Amino acid sequence: MGKVQENLLVRLAAWVLFFGAVWGCAMFGQQTVLALLCANYSTPEDSGYFSQMLEWGRREALEYADRQNRLQEGVDLGEEPQYLSQVQQLEEQLDGGKTNFRYQLLSTDGSQILYSNLAEGSSIEQQVERVYSETVEANQDIHVQGILLYGVVPLENMTVQDEFYWLLSSFTRYQNSLDLYLGLTIALAAGAAGLLLLALWGAGHKPGRESVTTTWQERIPTEIYLLLLAAAIIMSINVIVECLNYLESWWEYGDLATRQVIPLAGAAIFTGCAAVGALVLRTIVVRCKAHVLVHTTLVLRLIDWGWRNVTYFLHHLPMTWKTALGFLGYLGVIFFADYWEPLSYYRPVPGMLVNVVVLMGVCWWSAGFQRVRKGTEVIAGGNVNHKIDTARLPGELKHQAESLNNISSGLNNAVDEKMKSERFKAELITNVSHDLKTPLTSIINYVNLLKSTQQTDPKAQEYIEVLDRKSQRLKKLTEDLVEASKASTGALSVNRERIGMNQLLSQALGEYEEKLQERHLTVVCTEPEGESYVYADGRHLWRVIDNLLGNCAKYALEGTRIYIELIRGKGSVTLAIKNVSREPLNIPAERLMERFVRGDTSRTTEGSGLGLSIARSLTELQGGTFELVVDGDLFKALVTMPQAS
Repeated sequence: MGKVQENLLVRLAAWVLFFGAVWGCAMFGQQTVLALLCANYSTPEDSGYFSQMLEWGRREALEYADRQNRLQEGVDLGEEPQYLSQVQQLEEQLDGGKTNFRYQLLSTDGSQILYSNLAEGSSIEQQVERVYSETVEANQDIHVQGILLYGVVPLENMTVQDEFYWLLSSFTRYQNSLDLYLGLTIALAAGAAGLLLLALWGAGHKPGRESVTTTWQERIPTEIYLLLLAAAIIMSINVIVECLNYLESWWEYGDLATRQVIPLAGAAIFTGCAAVGALVLRTIVVRCKAHVLVHTTLVLRLIDWGWRNVTYFLHHLPMTWKTALGFLGYLGVIFFADYWEPLSYYRPVPGMLVNVVVLMGVCWWSAGFQRVRKGTEVIAGGNVNHKIDTARLPGELKHQAESLNNISSGLNNAVDEKMKSERFKAELITNVSHDLKTPLTSIINYVNLLKSTQQTDPKAQEYIEVLDRKSQRLKKLTEDLVEASKASTGALSVNRERIGMNQLLSQALGEYEEKLQERHLTVVCTEPEGESYVYADGRHLWRVIDNLLGNCAKYALEGTRIYIELIRGKGSVTLAIKNVSREPLNIPAERLMERFVRGDTSRTTEGSGLGLSIARSLTELQGGTFELVVDGDLFKALVTMPQAS
């Protein structure tokens, strides 16, 4: 199909055949009009042209008889040649071999034939199908009296091709050919339409080019073509009207010029107008295919410019002003509906209809707002994959819904990227930790072997102790890394059960009693009466308390007190641990809970900076909350767990 569309010969043939079909349609259309006009008469004798020709024959017969009588009666010698010439001319015109008109002028009593163009021995009844008779009285203009009988030879007996022959033969032909002419006209019109569509389908396409190619015609403003089209339409209408008028005169006046010139001229003008219309359609189709119609039409460019500026102004107009303009527009429409003279007669019906339309619009806007609000609540509830349906939403609400959908998509992408990054970091930490365990285990084993040997050099013994201490610290850091990774990703199993918080705290303090005493730290513990049961995993909760007490032993100021308090109430149990930091706490509390962040900015003390991060992850993994409060050098940790009944 593409090759056919780009073929120049096919398009040229389509245009040539199109103009031929238009010409044929115009010609056969005129024949169809003549056939339809012919159908208005039952016989050709009813037409005005037949009556006119019959009257001409009657006058010529009377004039011939008058001139003959005047010559017989005697005329002036000066007028005799003129009369003889007229008689000879009329005799030739009335000759039975040159006309199909037949007449007989009888005497007043009808017993004698005075003048006739019939052959001898034949009567007019035998020659013509319909005999017209007239009694002629002599007067000052015509010196003839008697009975005039006249008529026209039937078509099948005509031997002379005069006006009577043309009229009767044409009448018969048009009566018998109406269906043929009408069918040809419709077929040619349909063919012309199909050929025009074929030519327009291939317009603008050239071999080897996928895009539509424009020519100099597309650089001319479309308005000029539209003016040409309007002129062509007006001319076509005038031509059709004039042709109809002339064609109608065929059966009334039989103008020879009408029969020969007007059909050809009308078809030529109509074909030219069709060519102009086809040219305009072609350039408009090419402009539409090339998407340049707006840019090549001055009016459309002006409308497009105005529309873009108005929409830009309204788009950037504050919502309050839009509401005010909408309300003023509503008041204007109501005033127009109630007080415009043609509508005021039906008041208050127009105003009520306007209010109904406005109410429907407000309900539409409200339904859209409800849809957007529900979608916003779903997204705010955590379902970032939810998409608000923007179909049939008003303009502003649709824009807002699209913005929320974009936020949802962006947030979902950010969450996915964050989760991907967290998984990558967790997997990296886990893999690196596992890779470090093998050489670290070998180092620890060899250090233990060195410790079991006899060392005579005191420096070597000191080096072995340093290796032992640092390898154990590295082992602890590796284990903390693995645990922090598992805790943050939720990969740890959780077995929650009813646990006594007082008992667990007492065990932890018992284990740390010696370490705290070495740092001269005094524990002040406040517990409510009775056991405080929580719903948690004993292993993870123990690790949380262990990390907090370990921080106190490492970072608390020596000679100070550590305040530990259990608070029970409102369906939860809170463990509060407060101490004074040895180092200045010049960083926010949230910063302390990040990984590898330590209160000792010089990082001279032991610790990985993962304890608080692990504690928070383990607490949240059990359904609790972990909070830090820093006030100067005062460090306070709050662990809240759901209370068990």
